[in-house]
Amino acid sequence: MARKNTKYRFNEETLNFEPYQPSALNRFWSVFSNCVLAALLGLAAFLIYNHLFDSPETKQLREENSRLAMQYELLSRQLDEIDEVLAELEQRDDNMYRAILQSEPVENRKGNFDKSNRYEQWSDLNHYALVRKTSKNIDELSRRIYLQSKSYDELVAMMKNNEDRMRHTPAIQPVKHAGLKREASGYGWRIDPIYNYRKFHEGIDFSLPVGNDVYATADGVISHIGYQRGGYGYLIKIDHGYGYETRYAHLKLNSAKVKKGQKVKRGDVIALSGHTGKSTAPHLHYEVRINGKPDNPIHYFFKDLTAEEYDDMLMELSNSGVPMD
Repeated sequence: MARKNTKYRFNEETLNFEPYQPSALNRFWSVFSNCVLAALLGLAAFLIYNHLFDSPETKQLREENSRLAMQYELLSRQLDEIDEVLAELEQRDDNMYRAILQSEPVENRKGNFDKSNRYEQWSDLNHYALVRKTSKNIDELSRRIYLQSKSYDELVAMMKNNEDRMRHTPAIQPVKHAGLKREASGYGWRIDPIYNYRKFHEGIDFSLPVGNDVYATADGVISHIGYQRGGYGYLIKIDHGYGYETRYAHLKLNSAKVKKGQKVKRGDVIALSGHTGKSTAPHLHYEVRINGKPDNPIHYFFKDLTAEEYDDMLMELSNSGVPMD
C-alpha cells in the first residue's frame, strides 16, 4: 500500500503512473514559488483596493482640495463682479469727468500682468490655471483701484483750480427729474419719427407736459431766443463760454423768462416746455455743444443725479429708439 504522501508521475514509456520521491530542492522551489505567487496576489489586491478605495488621509486631502477649488471659483466670480463695477467707474471717469474737464483719459489701467513670471511658482499645483487667473485678476484690480483713486484726486484738484469753468459747464438736467414722464430718446443714430429715415439725434428728448419749467444748466449768456420753422420750434440758446453752448427746443411759444444778452445762473428758469416745431408730442429737446459740435448730454448731469438715477437713465435711453422730433 502506498504511503499517504506518496507522489506520482506519469511514465510515458510504460504508460502508467509510478510513485516517486521528490528531492529536497524540488520541494524548496515548490514552496518558494507558492510563497512568491501568494505575495504577488496580495500586492495586487492591495494596489487594487488602494486605487478603488481612498485611505482616510487621502479622502480628507481630496475633500480639502475640492473645497479649495470651490472657494477659488467663488472668489473668481466675486472678482468678476468687482471688475464690472470698477469698469463702470473708469468709463465715467474717462468719458464724462475727464471729457468735461478736457483732460486726457488714464492709459494702461490694467498693466501687463499677462507677461509676468510671478505666477510660475504655483505651476506644480493641480488647479494652477484657476490660481493663476485669480491671482492675476487681484493684481489687475489692485492696480486699477490705485489708479482710479489717484485719478479722482487729480480731478478734485482740477475742479478746485477751475471753479469758474465748472460754474459755466453744463452739469444738471434742464427739467426736474421727479416730474418727468420718461426720457423719450437718447443721443445717437435714430429713425426720424416724421420722415422715417435714419438720422443722427444730436440731443436728448425729455417727455413732459406743456408748461413745465426749463432750467439753465450752467452759468452763461442768452445768445438766442426765437422760433425756427420746421425744426427746433421755439428755441433758446445759452453761450456758457469755454466752448460750451446749450440748446432748449420745442419750448412753449413766447414763454421765455429771459432776454437775449441776459446773464443767467445754473438753475434759473429760462422758459416753459412746449410742443412747437417738428415735434410729435410735448417734450423738451436738449443739446450740449462743445466748440460747435454736439456732445452726449448724458455726460453733463453729474450734479443732480445719484449713481442709481444715472444708471436708470442710461438704461432707459439705450432702450428708447424713436425720438420725438
